[in-house]
Amino acid sequence: MISDEALMLDFQRGSRPAFDELFARYHEPLYCFFRRRLGSGESADDLTQETFLAVIRATARYEPRALVRTYLYGIAFKLLGAERRKRARDQPADLRPVSAMIVMTACGFV
Repeated sequence: MISDEALMLDFQRGSRPAFDELFARYHEPLYCFFRRRLGSGESADDLTQETFLAVIRATARYEPRALVRTYLYGIAFKLLGAERRKRARDQPADLRPVSAMIVMTACGFV
């Protein structure tokens, strides 16, 4: 079995089958990563696709300093953070989580 790092380097040189193999190996684990954290299959699917799009866009900049798995999940964490910030902004103000300090101050604990 070819290592993920070798596949990524092959993809960097233009191999479509190498990308297809990386996609096959990581699509489901990334989908599950997003699904567990967001609770939405649709959002999980979108962010999984965005992760692979980011890989395609940044192929020329990839350097094998870490495992491909680490590289992919690094991208996934950044996308997850952006999605959570977007959801927080889109949520009505009265439904947003309240800071613990605000609650403590309002309740006379500080």
